[in-house]
Amino acid sequence: MTTNPLPDAHLAVLDAATSLFGRALAGGLDGDCAACPGWTRRDCANHVLGGGLRYAAYFPRLPESEIAWTRTTDHAGEKPVPALYRTSAGLRKELAKAPDADAPVPHRLAEIPVRDLLALRVVELLVHAHDLDASTWDSPEAEELAGWCLDHAREVLELMRSFDVLAEARAVPIGADPRERLLALSGR
Repeated sequence: MTTNPLPDAHLAVLDAATSLFGRALAGGLDGDCAACPGWTRRDCANHVLGGGLRYAAYFPRLPESEIAWTRTTDHAGEKPVPALYRTSAGLRKELAKAPDADAPVPHRLAEIPVRDLLALRVVELLVHAHDLDASTWDSPEAEELAGWCLDHAREVLELMRSFDVLAEARAVPIGADPRERLLALSGR
C-alpha cells in the first residue's frame, strides 16, 4: 500500500477555510444569495454544509442513493456555525487518515484524487464564504487561501467546469490579487 498522505499544511488550509466560512455564516442566513441566482443564503449554507457530509461519504464509497439526502436537508438549522463544524468533522477525519493523496475517490461527477477533493472543498468554502459575506475576504488570510487554491485546485476546477458545475472563467486584469483571480477562475 502506498503511503503518501496529505501534508499537514494542506489540512491546516482546510481548517482555515472552514473557519473563514464560519465567519460568513455568522452574518445570518435570511434573504437571497445574490452571487448564486435562485438560491437563498440558507440554500448556499446548506449546500456547503451538506458538502462536508457528501465528501466524507465518498471515502467508504457509499452509493449516491445514500448520499442524496445531504442535498435537501437543512443542515444549518438555527445554529449554522456549530453545524458547519459538525458537518465538516467527518471529512476532516477522512482526509487526515487517507494513506494516499493520489488515491481516487468517487465524486458524484468523476473519480478524483484525494488531494483534488481537498482542494475542491477549500475552494467551495472560500468562494461561498465570499458569496455570503464579501467582507470575509478583506484579510491577508483570505488572500493566502485564494493563492493556495490557485496553486492546487486549477485542474479540478476545470474538470468541474466540464460538467457545467461552474460558469466560464472570467478575464482579470494583469496584477489582480489571488482573491480576484480565484473568483474569476470559478466563474464569478
